[in-house]
Amino acid sequence: MSARPSATSPRSARFASADSPDVAAARLATGVRRRGILPPREEVMIGRVSAGRVVLERHVPRTRSAFKPVFVGRFEPAGTGSVLVGRFAMHWSVRAFLAFWFGFALLWTGGAVLQVIAGTPRAWLLLPVGGVLGLIGAGLVAFGRSLAQTDVAWLSARIAAALDSPPDR
Repeated sequence: MSARPSATSPRSARFASADSPDVAAARLATGVRRRGILPPREEVMIGRVSAGRVVLERHVPRTRSAFKPVFVGRFEPAGTGSVLVGRFAMHWSVRAFLAFWFGFALLWTGGAVLQVIAGTPRAWLLLPVGGVLGLIGAGLVAFGRSLAQTDVAWLSARIAAALDSPPDR
């Protein structure tokens, strides 16, 4: 088993297994809880596992962070075994929200600049609002990442341990 970051992205990961993709997926699935109505009371990996798609995240009781990394990947055959290839990233909905947030900040700033150029009285008062929105967004991202800074290592260790476990007899 090996977990190593890819040269292309620091958030990419590969986990090797001596088992076929289906067996490795089944082995990983034994350590994963499905998301239910009530959240688990202990720290666990939650998500979905199949040979074609793996989605995992760390669940910490009484803690919520939209900025936590989610592992998304798939099993690929490699020789006699398989490799779980994927990457850690924020949930797609959080990335969409942040794109909207920063896009609005840029749009606001552009509109304020156009108002200043057009000679609108006191339009310069609108200029700092876009910068403040950008700073608030950057602060939210930095705070969220600091809350989840250990999640990638925690998930990587659990995935590696599940794929490296001895076969059932």
